[in-house]
Amino acid sequence: MARQQEQHSVCTSCGASVYPEHLDSGIARYEGGKLMCPHCVVEYEKAHEGEDLDDPDLAPIAFDEDDSSGTRIDLGGTRIQTTAAESMLGYQGAWDDSKWNRQPDPKQAGAIRCRIFHSKLSEAALGFMNNSINEWLDTNPNVVVKSASTTIGQFEGKHTEPNIIVTIFY
Repeated sequence: MARQQEQHSVCTSCGASVYPEHLDSGIARYEGGKLMCPHCVVEYEKAHEGEDLDDPDLAPIAFDEDDSSGTRIDLGGTRIQTTAAESMLGYQGAWDDSKWNRQPDPKQAGAIRCRIFHSKLSEAALGFMNNSINEWLDTNPNVVVKSASTTIGQFEGKHTEPNIIVTIFY
């Protein structure tokens, strides 16, 4: 529902404060004409999960399975290989090791290079980071981890939020 012109600052369900930026970002919203804070929105979505909603904006998107030449297009999950996010910090393929002169030596005691991974502090994001680190190690059998460190820091993007940062020295 479009943001109403009335200036409300209190959730009609629980009385919590609702700021304009909450409405602008979509974490707070009007539902059935009532203003809901972010917490009440989450509770509302849990309570209505799986319901058949009549909102046409929430209808499934239909894809054509044929391109313009009449060739059938495979819409299987393996068709999509990468995302723009993979070129950012912490994703496989983001670094080009060929430009470095010193080569890692598994027999040498010290580390030559490092690789940084980061993740939001949620169970799903941490699981994704865990898989990313393991996939990177599996696809680079010449990498011998010499040490690793972790820290928590703020990452800035659309919103500033805490991330865990894992630095692997190899």
